[in-house]
Amino acid sequence: MRVETVFNLFNYGVFPAWALLLFAPRWKWTRRLVHSVLIPVMLGVAHLGLMLGLNLSASIPEGASAASLRGAMLLFSDPWVAVLCWIHYLAFDLFVGAWIVRDAGRRGLPHLAVAPCVLLTMMYGPTGLLVYLVLRFFMRGALTLHEESEAPRQNG
Repeated sequence: MRVETVFNLFNYGVFPAWALLLFAPRWKWTRRLVHSVLIPVMLGVAHLGLMLGLNLSASIPEGASAASLRGAMLLFSDPWVAVLCWIHYLAFDLFVGAWIVRDAGRRGLPHLAVAPCVLLTMMYGPTGLLVYLVLRFFMRGALTLHEESEAPRQNG
């Protein structure tokens, strides 16, 4: 399969999940699909399979590494490595977007206020999370990432 085709399959393949988070956050199918392990597992399996199938030592240019900016740029110069890393971004951004929607629901935040944060998370990852955390602080005074629905464990 062509690298461009694989990129497009994953890049556009996550859009339905984002649409559910944005437009139907409380729908039963959003809970069943986006808030389950299904999508993270599928993306994780694809990421692992691509990583194993790449024969990374053969496809990575000499000097490529994550230890320097120049090395990282060389790393991303291989289209298959770029797709591998893009799947990584897609998986984690969607995970964070789904967490934002769940957390906002637990805290009773209006979805219309949260939806721009979800959209920002889809487009810019950490910036969307930051905007959500600031919004959450101003609306609910929350400074923790502790899940409100879980009681803290007692030692002993």
